[in-house]
Amino acid sequence: MKLTKENIQFIDTYLKNSDVIYIDIRQEMLDHIASGVEQKMATGQQDFYDAFKEYMVVNKSEILKNNRNRSSFSWDVIRQFLLFLVKPYSLGVGVLLFIFFKNVDVNLYFSEDFTVRNLFFVLLIGVVLFQLFYFYIYLKKRFYAIEKTGAIWLILYYLQLFFLPAFGTNDVSAITLTISSFLFLGYVVFFIQELVKFHKHRFNYI
Repeated sequence: MKLTKENIQFIDTYLKNSDVIYIDIRQEMLDHIASGVEQKMATGQQDFYDAFKEYMVVNKSEILKNNRNRSSFSWDVIRQFLLFLVKPYSLGVGVLLFIFFKNVDVNLYFSEDFTVRNLFFVLLIGVVLFQLFYFYIYLKKRFYAIEKTGAIWLILYYLQLFFLPAFGTNDVSAITLTISSFLFLGYVVFFIQELVKFHKHRFNYI
């Protein structure tokens, strides 16, 4: 027996009131609960509300444990990002970047007032500000996988501090530029992919 839109909305509201703030985690829980309630309705000849209450009495603690176990730092998101970087097309872009920087001396376009490090810092800050504005101010929704990409941003920030010259106009090698550009572009594309997933959740779910 399939649940109605009103039934799905009821479960979603229940999860919101249980402090499940991330829409993608709520989606996983909602699918799990809906499947269990549908099964109870089919086998026990119960209406939705009785089946829901009976199901949640037994399973609420275990289901909501998944929400409590979500930390502020996600190794899973880092792992997904690293796996994305080693995909064939990602590595192909890295090779093209190296060829470009090997044949074009981009150091000529920078000065003491605006170094390569400054450029990468501005680009990283720009992406993060867009992310904060789009989700916290415009949509006013939270998506766990995207929010935890902030950890990747921090890693990229410290990497560019380490690899790129901090002061002056020292020439930056093609390898250093390739690594920095590859990681930054990878972050942007990875973020866009997560953004697409977010919108699929928005339109396929309540």
